[in-house]
Amino acid sequence: MFSNGRYANVTATLALIVALGGTSYAALTLPKNSVGSEQIRTRAVGASELRSRAVSSRHIRDRSISQRDVSLAARTALRGARGPAGAQGIQGPAGPSATAYRAAINSAGERVSGNSSGVVHVGGTNEYRVSFDRDMSGCVYTATLASLVSGTTLEQAPAGRVTVAAEGARILVKTYGESGNTAPIGFHLLAAC
Repeated sequence: MFSNGRYANVTATLALIVALGGTSYAALTLPKNSVGSEQIRTRAVGASELRSRAVSSRHIRDRSISQRDVSLAARTALRGARGPAGAQGIQGPAGPSATAYRAAINSAGERVSGNSSGVVHVGGTNEYRVSFDRDMSGCVYTATLASLVSGTTLEQAPAGRVTVAAEGARILVKTYGESGNTAPIGFHLLAAC
């Protein structure tokens, strides 16, 4: 029916059709991501039966794997030693000065130290108006009762409290004794603007 040459050609053609059809069938019917490391076979190499991976570096196109495709352990292993520090950058402009205004005022209303421009003690009461050379309304300020020298005597500050409020270029300070009564007491005043 077939001559030897013709039989061989027909057989080869049928084998080719089956081979190509099978590959096409697999490509069209396998779901996405269905082939993983379990499905990739290893092959024996040499007499010692060493195993090698079926997919190696030569099978992967250069620059086709991104960093996210590589395991964290592999990324850590590839990281080299830290290099030397770079050159110092250009220094930026100086920021605004954090000027601190301060005053130590004794119970008589006298400035003992500090950079205030004046103090008005209202008639021997617990009210003191401490003046500075700028508007103090945008500043942050605080006062604490303090032991200070009045004349030649060191006045010990009793327990009590103090309040502060800005009035333009002045800070109003009021001092109170332990029982809450108004009392002239020395204090330290700080303001940061």
